[in-house]
Amino acid sequence: MNAIPLFKIFGIQVYIDYSWFIAFTLITLTLSQGFYPMLYKNLSQFEYILAGAVSAIMLFLSVLLHELSHSLVAIKHGIPVRDIYLFIFGGVAMIEQEPDSPSTEFKIAIAGPLMSFFLALIFFTAISLYPIDDIFNGFLNYMFMVNFALGAFNLIPAFPLDGGRILRSILWKKYGILKATEVASKFGKYFGFMLIGFGIYSLFNGNLINGFWLIFLGTFIIKASKDALFNTKLAVLLSKLKVFNIMHTMNPLDENLSILDFSMFYRPYIRTYLYPVLTSDGRILFIDTRDLDKIPYFKQEEMTLKDIVKPIKYYVLPEERLSKVYNLLKRNKLEEIPVIDNNTFLGILRKSDIEAILNRFIHEVK
Repeated sequence: MNAIPLFKIFGIQVYIDYSWFIAFTLITLTLSQGFYPMLYKNLSQFEYILAGAVSAIMLFLSVLLHELSHSLVAIKHGIPVRDIYLFIFGGVAMIEQEPDSPSTEFKIAIAGPLMSFFLALIFFTAISLYPIDDIFNGFLNYMFMVNFALGAFNLIPAFPLDGGRILRSILWKKYGILKATEVASKFGKYFGFMLIGFGIYSLFNGNLINGFWLIFLGTFIIKASKDALFNTKLAVLLSKLKVFNIMHTMNPLDENLSILDFSMFYRPYIRTYLYPVLTSDGRILFIDTRDLDKIPYFKQEEMTLKDIVKPIKYYVLPEERLSKVYNLLKRNKLEEIPVIDNNTFLGILRKSDIEAILNRFIHEVK
């Protein structure tokens, strides 16, 4: 998504996609030209627009809290969340890997609707505490309705809506994650076609805005269900492979080897950017072969590997699943990572090798 960074909350970056401004404008106009004027007469146009704009902003804050609930439960179960996007159809939390069990999937999925129902309860309570029939009371009623509707809509068992994920978690235990995802994804596809059908019906009845909105939403859900199924298949594929299956083994070099000798006798035959170097104190540090191009040729003979070695912040274990490691590499924008076990260097894992596996799978599917 092309998005504007807003702020971080609990370490999660929140973005607004440019399509959000379309939704904000449509919601503001709908409320200021229809909902509030119909209920409350004789107010100024400014008051209607202000109420509509505040309501639209509060709606998306509710969506943010909905997605944040998913995110915090995921993080609690050790699943990284990169960021949250607010866009024309609401919001999405970028949870970086599939849950490892049906119970975890259920807890993450149910957290969003529960938050929406909790917010609906708060606004319903506020209505009873503020029974005056004015535009502020109308605002409270609107927020109660949209939060209740947000929770109820997301409980529809259509993947990748929350209800679809709850359905997947129920089926997962008996049929496995792939079969469960396929079934839940079909519900998502059927629900998307149903929305498109209602949208076409609305167009023929002259309700253009609702018609187009339902058609776009239905199309989005159909595509999202298809993409979610495909991504699940990729995640399952990578989860079956481990680091040791594709890592590159290599022997550390002596730190006193000259850079020139390394460039002439070793570099042409290695397949990684990172290369291990054994230091005099027994540590394993690394050189990045791309750094060699920055060193003038006349200096390479007098300089040794110990002049350019550096420690590496991240490493992985040989038994770790590729699905987890691939997310680590993407999250930290790494191309390669050392494989270390019990303080022993074993090899280098390349992101490009993981992506080669994915590309072969994608080609076979197509």
